[in-house]
Amino acid sequence: MRFSTGDSASSAGTDVVVSVKGRRSLSRPSLAVTMCAALTVGCASKATTTTTSTCADPTLKLVFSPMYSAVIPGDDTHSFQLPVVVEGVSGSALTWRASDLSAVSITPDSLTGGVLLTMLGTAKSPGTPVTITANTSTACGTATLDITSATTDDWTTGEARYNDRVSVEAGTRAACSDCHAPHADAGRGFNDIAHTPEQTGGFSDQQLVNIVQNGVVPDGGYFDKTIVSYSQWQAFHQWNLTSSEQVGIVVYLRSLVPTAQMGTANFGGVDAASKSGH
Repeated sequence: MRFSTGDSASSAGTDVVVSVKGRRSLSRPSLAVTMCAALTVGCASKATTTTTSTCADPTLKLVFSPMYSAVIPGDDTHSFQLPVVVEGVSGSALTWRASDLSAVSITPDSLTGGVLLTMLGTAKSPGTPVTITANTSTACGTATLDITSATTDDWTTGEARYNDRVSVEAGTRAACSDCHAPHADAGRGFNDIAHTPEQTGGFSDQQLVNIVQNGVVPDGGYFDKTIVSYSQWQAFHQWNLTSSEQVGIVVYLRSLVPTAQMGTANFGGVDAASKSGH
């Protein structure tokens, strides 16, 4: 269940207090997390608004940091959402704040134990990075959020390239969904690898293009070698994209509903510490 904080666009600087009781999860296993939104639900005594949002000495780690998304101004059909969690925090009330609530709204996310950011097409300063801050009573952390402005045509181009059903046997113009979708050939071993913002929200637009087109995971990016070796994956994961498809594929991926994948790690690997990177 998600809770709305009301008219975010007109309440810049207002904090959202999220009270979390019990175990925090990074992989969406249950709905047993108790959460409150201060602006709409008075379900916990700690759920109060506050103007304290500075973070002079950040020690909490927000995942992702930095983070990336997109928005299509004036388009109510396609939404862009990104879950955010604080690594290693358990059983504490967190105060969340966005530096510009005309660009993004914040709602509690019972599936991750963190919050869900929803991009808004009403930013007062489009293209300006938004700072997301999380505070406990004794610690704080920040992360920047870059929001790319896109068009409906961009999304349409990306959706077509991802889902055009061209078989991988056809070569470098294969559809992404021929391997990466529930209906894909399970024998290839990649149909349970998701590309939603819960997995890709920490990659910049260019890094996503490099992953798709050049088979290059950036330094620090998570790669699960238990599925295939990095060198083997890099040798074949080089798919042909036109310049408009490069833009479109990123916009399309940003618009996917954040979902935990059945295969490897979500949130860039923080919930799969036992697995090695590349």
